[in-house]
Amino acid sequence: MKGIFSNRSVWFQVGILSYLFLFGLVLSSAITFAMNMLFGMEADPATGNAYASSFYSIHATQFISDLFVFLLPAVGSAYLCSRTPGKFLHFRKISNIRIFILAAFMVVLILPTIDITSYLNQNIHLPEFMSSLEKWMYETEKNLTQITDGLLSEKGILTFTINIFMLAVMAGLTEEILFRGALLSIIRKKTTNPHIAIWIVAIIFSAIHFQFYGFIPRILLGAFLGYLLYWSNSIWVPIFAHFVNNAMAVTGSYIGFSSVSENSMTSEIPEMETGEPIITIVMAIVGLILFVICAKIIKRLSRE
Repeated sequence: MKGIFSNRSVWFQVGILSYLFLFGLVLSSAITFAMNMLFGMEADPATGNAYASSFYSIHATQFISDLFVFLLPAVGSAYLCSRTPGKFLHFRKISNIRIFILAAFMVVLILPTIDITSYLNQNIHLPEFMSSLEKWMYETEKNLTQITDGLLSEKGILTFTINIFMLAVMAGLTEEILFRGALLSIIRKKTTNPHIAIWIVAIIFSAIHFQFYGFIPRILLGAFLGYLLYWSNSIWVPIFAHFVNNAMAVTGSYIGFSSVSENSMTSEIPEMETGEPIITIVMAIVGLILFVICAKIIKRLSRE
């Protein structure tokens, strides 16, 4: 069975990945439904705290989703569409720790640019005739944000550790193996231009999160992760960067540095204070200059 579809077209292989993804989605939903029926994993109506009482059930649901919707479809596609699944998913060992340090530093450097694009994204409004769609997107994102913020509001070493594992380790591992591993490998077969493939996957990566008000910054994040793979030729580098990005948000919320989650959204878009846009723009420019320098170093180190 290994590599049985390795000679088939790109569209066929995309179809295999999409089929496994949808099958995993249905299967994970069925398993979650069965767990809810068997163990009654829902919020406690007596306390009114829907998120605290369902902390473990939400993470159990997320673990099942990460496993069946992201990880297994990627591994299955690699096994069916390549005779060397490890190479297909870019499981290349990186022994130079400086590459990982630089990748983590680049996550910090890109934050001001992410902040600017996030602010601009939140100021984008659809035409009046699409107001119902915009309202639906707003409510959907608000519900997702409330769930995430509820998880991050839980205090204690155990809940913090679980949040780090689920929101940083599992999310970084499974999402990168699917998007930068399997999907990007397949699309790269269709185009000789790696930049086109990276940005296509970044758009799909952002769209799959169903968060309109974070759509543009998440595209930038996805492209950054794609370029990390392109420069290093190892999936472990974007996995680590993804982990650092999410772990920073979880840790910041836990220590009170930030009261909301990474993708949070308020009902009103906050106004920037006088001088704040200039400071942010300057930080973004400086950060991007250092970002380019780090990228060149990573490319050089990866060739050694």
